[in-house]
Amino acid sequence: MSETSRRSVLQAGVWSIPAVALAVAAPAAAASVAAPTVTITGIVPTGVRDVHELSIRVDDIPPGSSLVTGRVTWTPSGGRTIGSSIFLPDSSGNASVTLTEFPPGVLYLFTASVFISGTTITTTYPYTF
Repeated sequence: MSETSRRSVLQAGVWSIPAVALAVAAPAAAASVAAPTVTITGIVPTGVRDVHELSIRVDDIPPGSSLVTGRVTWTPSGGRTIGSSIFLPDSSGNASVTLTEFPPGVLYLFTASVFISGTTITTTYPYTF
């Protein structure tokens, strides 16, 4: 039976070090921060004549971000942008915009853009009144 030498113990130790280093490095990559997103969650009638509320959700706002502001524009199908409104999400990332006097049966494309620390994030939402 062969004896374990210092050299064989040393070689085994050298080969096990890279495996430990790789195992330690993996969790750091998994802890990356999600990028901010903006979503138009819906448009609902308020119950008041021709008045609707457009709801917006902003997620994953980085801690310490400068003032987060947003803008919604609307464009009728086949037309040009005819309106816009500014919004400020609350501390939970929610915001809403009141929409009035849209003609029924016309498809509009709503575009929400959010400005977070110099970066713009955009989403669109088609809706027919």
